[in-house]
Amino acid sequence: MLISKPVAEGIRAGTVTQAFRRWDTPRVTVGGTQLTSAGLVRFDAVTAVRDPDRLTERDARRAGLRDLAALQKALSPSTRAPSARGGRGGDTVFRIRLSWAGEDPRIALREKLPDDDELTGLQRRLDRLDARPTGPWTRVILEWIRDHPHVVSKELAAERGVELLPMKVDIRKLKALGLTISHDVGYELSPRGAAYLAWLADTDRA
Repeated sequence: MLISKPVAEGIRAGTVTQAFRRWDTPRVTVGGTQLTSAGLVRFDAVTAVRDPDRLTERDARRAGLRDLAALQKALSPSTRAPSARGGRGGDTVFRIRLSWAGEDPRIALREKLPDDDELTGLQRRLDRLDARPTGPWTRVILEWIRDHPHVVSKELAAERGVELLPMKVDIRKLKALGLTISHDVGYELSPRGAAYLAWLADTDRA
């Protein structure tokens, strides 16, 4: 389920407590959580809206929208085929109750310096990521980010001769391990990522 940054911030602040989506069947699980730009969001309830025409201005505001007209426009039937993650496909309007469930766990992870066992475990996980037909990539990207903090990622893509979007997906995999930090422009290594690269360098010299 796509949750925009303003809506995620509203959920965190408690001003947004619900969302509406047009689906064939619910695409979220009650009690489940989703990582957003503002931290973890919990899905507290999912119910079908019997009569979408009876939704109110208050419903719209509690969903983080400007007014009822904006909500009605967002829920208008689409002729497009439903996407895997989109919210406008399907014949039923669902109300999803939302609450903030806590900070992004990667924030704490990226500050945690790994011990020897964790470093070995990280290396094994990154070795698995490197084991693809196009060859190793994790260390190259980590070292580039270390040497070029806050530099727009398209420069790295151009230097490596790869497509930008797939490369950004790769960087998100490193972020999930607590090794990088994303910024509005570019990235930087986290303390955890810097410790890992330093450990690799020591291993090379051994």
